[in-house]
Amino acid sequence: MADDNKLKQELLYMASITSKYDFTRMEVVEGILRLENERRILDSVFGRRFKTRIFDIAAGVKIDDTCVLCGQHADNRVICNHCMETILGSDYAKNKIKNKQTKRFKLPTIDFSKFKLPEIKLSKVKIPEIKLPKLEFLKTEEIPDNRKNSVKIFQYAAVICLTLILFMQIWLLAIAFSLPSYNPTVEAKVSDNEPVAVSDIEAAKLQLQKDFPEDQGYTITFAREDTDYAGRFLVDRGDCCLEVEEQLSDEERYDYFFTEPIFIFYISYNEDDAGKVGMAEVNHTGSILVMGSFNDGRRTDSFYRYR
Repeated sequence: MADDNKLKQELLYMASITSKYDFTRMEVVEGILRLENERRILDSVFGRRFKTRIFDIAAGVKIDDTCVLCGQHADNRVICNHCMETILGSDYAKNKIKNKQTKRFKLPTIDFSKFKLPEIKLSKVKIPEIKLPKLEFLKTEEIPDNRKNSVKIFQYAAVICLTLILFMQIWLLAIAFSLPSYNPTVEAKVSDNEPVAVSDIEAAKLQLQKDFPEDQGYTITFAREDTDYAGRFLVDRGDCCLEVEEQLSDEERYDYFFTEPIFIFYISYNEDDAGKVGMAEVNHTGSILVMGSFNDGRRTDSFYRYR
């Protein structure tokens, strides 16, 4: 049973990435094979055929157009339409998709109106009347002078103590209400502009200057050209890339961790009493990631999707 499920998982994986990716691009195939070396999913004879076939397609090697599973003609040169429909339409594939969609579940709501509590009748209880004894107070003229002075001193001391206690309570209450404002949690800042495709360093810098203009004190400096994960530029605006990556499933990682070329810039902002510093990445579609002290209340050591 375990081997059968392993083979079903392997076939579903091959059909899924065949329907998603263009194997004529060598960077796509290299990414799939690199992650395959780490995960070891395609271990069967079909998996080995599949890996060989997609590498030959990317390398431009002349191959036949037969299906790696059944040997029939395949329009995509890897898996034929019949095998694709059979695998993706199987109960195993449907259950996998259904389980993936129901990872986040909601607790069932309970309609308490359907439950009726039994009526409880309390017997009447008669409370006996209690008569307090009459208190006879001494007349003012009957209280000695030294006792009058002691009573007045005690009254003044009590008023002073109660006033101090009241002020202390007000002071502590004010501190309690002001504590959350010392380190507030705010939403990460995002750009109001839409992504615009860029082809070179100057075009990428111009897009950054729309959000970080020089006339407002920002300085943008080009650092280098590099590569980064393509999935980081597809997360929602304001999301932390590191937090998203920690929650990815094994199948989602294959789509996320492909790399693409990017432009990297340093951004600084200086005032008499404040300063900010950070880093920005721009890909060729014009999407922007920002890291640094530009997102108050968030992690300054992680990239956030900015535009």
